[in-house]
Amino acid sequence: MKKSKNKKGLSGISGSFKGSSFHPAILESIAEGIVVIGLDRNIIFVNKMARDLIGIQNEAPEGRPCSDVIRTDLCKNCPIESPESNESCSSYLMNIQLYRNDNESIPLCLNVAPLYDENGEVAGFIENFRPMSEAVKAIESLKQTNVVLSHEKDKVDSIIESLADGVFTVDKHLRIKSFNKGMEILTGLRESDVTGLKCGEVLNADNCSGNCPFAHTLKMGYGIANVKERISRSDGETMPIFMSTAFLKDESGEDDLIATVKDLSEIERLRKDVNERYQLSNIIGKSSQMQQIFELIEVLGDADCAILIEGESGTGKELASRAIHHESYRRSKPFVKVNCSAIVEGLFESELFGHVKGAFSGAIKDKAGKFEIADKGTVFLDEIADMPISLQPKLLRVLQDMEFERVGDNRTRKVDVRIIAATNKRLIEEVEAGRFRKDLYYRLCVVPLTLPALRDRKEDIPLLVNHFLEKCYMKNPNRTRITEITPSALSAILDYDWPGNIRELENAIEHAYIRARKDMIDIESLPLSLTGNVANKNSSIKFDESPVTIDVMQRHYIDELMKKYNGNKSMVAKDLGISRTTLWRRLREAASEH
Repeated sequence: MKKSKNKKGLSGISGSFKGSSFHPAILESIAEGIVVIGLDRNIIFVNKMARDLIGIQNEAPEGRPCSDVIRTDLCKNCPIESPESNESCSSYLMNIQLYRNDNESIPLCLNVAPLYDENGEVAGFIENFRPMSEAVKAIESLKQTNVVLSHEKDKVDSIIESLADGVFTVDKHLRIKSFNKGMEILTGLRESDVTGLKCGEVLNADNCSGNCPFAHTLKMGYGIANVKERISRSDGETMPIFMSTAFLKDESGEDDLIATVKDLSEIERLRKDVNERYQLSNIIGKSSQMQQIFELIEVLGDADCAILIEGESGTGKELASRAIHHESYRRSKPFVKVNCSAIVEGLFESELFGHVKGAFSGAIKDKAGKFEIADKGTVFLDEIADMPISLQPKLLRVLQDMEFERVGDNRTRKVDVRIIAATNKRLIEEVEAGRFRKDLYYRLCVVPLTLPALRDRKEDIPLLVNHFLEKCYMKNPNRTRITEITPSALSAILDYDWPGNIRELENAIEHAYIRARKDMIDIESLPLSLTGNVANKNSSIKFDESPVTIDVMQRHYIDELMKKYNGNKSMVAKDLGISRTTLWRRLREAASEH
């Protein structure tokens, strides 16, 4: 027998794969068959579950060729490729027959993946087996049903046409043979127009030019389920779908292929509504004001123009600028922040445009400025209103011509940057007062974006509180996670005007999180600036004395808006920035909990 290159045995296995995820003790505890194979295709390790499946409880398979121990109907087309040809090889195979030592066979689901050493090189392969006897019984049952239905083709056609999902068939050359009503509705195409055409030409799906589900089915000899694709409609729009494939015998006994297609548009929309609707980058908000901000940021990502962001301190101007950068084609390039209020006036020009050695006292070497560092990216000029008026013409030149000179240098340098400016002042008032150049103002304010104060979007406070509680937990993972808040603390938070806006709210929640003596935020743990503010006035929000969760806070806002708009769901949905369907679902959930 050929000797394995992996000679260390079980005790030395972990050392051979130092830095990899291979830990024999862990693999022994997994309730699936696990086999580790070396590059020479000799077995290194087999866990107990795999030994039971293969039928080698009392044998020592280590060092033997895998094809001698693990006998499957795939051995002639082994899924383990040579690492020289494919270093990232992996396979997922269903309904594979494993032939045991007692000559019985077991259907398995087999997954094959590469195993890497500490240098990132492929050092072997790991296979895991999952019995699928019950699934095969179901498949066999379906096959029997299919045989019966094949004798009643008219009934099959009637069933297929009545399906809400799309169903179509292709021959072995992937030319469309049938196209049900569901497919016609999904694609906007007629069966008569697509019959005989290759499915890739009709659907133009993501994987048509690569890992085609039909090609995979033909190659492996069995169908695959729920492949996520994106197909093209006749109107040019794309649609997310799940596609499943299977073999289907035609009248002559030839193998056709059948695909079922499920529209995922509503699922994706709901997922976006739940996971993304109230958050863009690190900006959070469900109010109508913030929904408009989200839409504008997404539009501005594609419009490569200067932007002026105005808003009170703490409203999230830097977060908005980073979100715009992230949504743009410049996302992979630098985002460089310049705080115009924190730079000494005499060093301002050097900070922005750089200097050469000897340009002034202390200039001991050449230095690149912020604009050079940000080339191809974004420069964020925070507190732009505090920029010295003597430097404003040079910034104007960069905006107009994208060129400048370093301090002490005659060489003109070109850059390609996007400029986003922000200020907590009304910049037009600074222009009127003569403290800011009018021409620079209009260059910066191609598209204005004004962030609302927190007191003007209090419906976002529950989301923000929840977000900051999670941040606090991440900072203090050893403490008990806090997810609830007492009614009195909630009233204080909602009644406060938050002059410091979101930054002040975050600090207050962190303050309360640190001081909380229980697993909830109470009135005693909040800063005095909040509790003193509500001590002598009646709160506008009333709860019973049990602690409330963030979900309760959000449901309360919906109730308040329903009262405000006299039950008009369209107005409430518009105010919340959600669809009527989503609002209806939340009202139904709230009613069921009561």
